[in-house]
Amino acid sequence: MRYRAQRCAPGGPRICGFCGSTENIDLHHIDGFEEHVETGNVMWACRSCNVRVGVQMAYIGLGRPTRQMNPATQGAKSLAQWLTAVRSAKGEIGDMDVAAAVAMIRATPPKRRSEFAQQIWEIRRRRGTDRKS
Repeated sequence: MRYRAQRCAPGGPRICGFCGSTENIDLHHIDGFEEHVETGNVMWACRSCNVRVGVQMAYIGLGRPTRQMNPATQGAKSLAQWLTAVRSAKGEIGDMDVAAAVAMIRATPPKRRSEFAQQIWEIRRRRGTDRKS
């Protein structure tokens, strides 16, 4: 949705409609829904104002929180995928292109990364390799 909205950006100079800033300008959805890209629902806003307005809208229950994601990948789905990406990014194996490995690592949510780390430590404990030699 974010990319579709950029095509429906309002005309005119990129100036924040709230404070007049010309730095860090983003597209702001007036009703808080990214899928509503009509001309009357989008305006320019600096990142600071956009965040402040978003927080206030969330507080009163308007709009919908955005879901940040990399459209190219959804991140690692399994420990095997995760390890392949990490080892490829480190140059230990050549199973994945480094750029694709880095994209997968970045797209994997922090909670999922923690789950993978716990799985790795469980395996190391079972094997007795959880201590430095």
